[in-house]
Amino acid sequence: MTGAFTFELCLKIFVYGLALTGPNAYLRQGWNCLDFIIVLSALFGLNPNATKSLKSLKTLRILRVLRPLKLASKNKGLKVAITALFKSLPAIGNLQLIIFFFLFLFGILHTTLFAGQFWSCSFDHISLSY
Repeated sequence: MTGAFTFELCLKIFVYGLALTGPNAYLRQGWNCLDFIIVLSALFGLNPNATKSLKSLKTLRILRVLRPLKLASKNKGLKVAITALFKSLPAIGNLQLIIFFFLFLFGILHTTLFAGQFWSCSFDHISLSY
């Protein structure tokens, strides 16, 4: 499976150029950069001897998780959905901040209202026999 992706990557780099060949260069688009990183991490993962000598390359194995995102670059509908998800992340962060604020206020309110109410428990109905 990695071989087909590697061939496709090499072919696209040959056709478009790597980075400095103009506005249509391969690494000028974000999805192509993601594809490039995923394929390179898979290639480093195939050679265990290279990762033994360079321990920092072992962290690149984590990038294998991004392999399903490679399909998004080929499917236009999925690409639109993922782009919309990433663009909505700041609004989701703001919503989480508001929710945290309300939970914090309710925590203060309940601490004030129920202070000292639940400080002890009664176990008189349970017989302890040793």
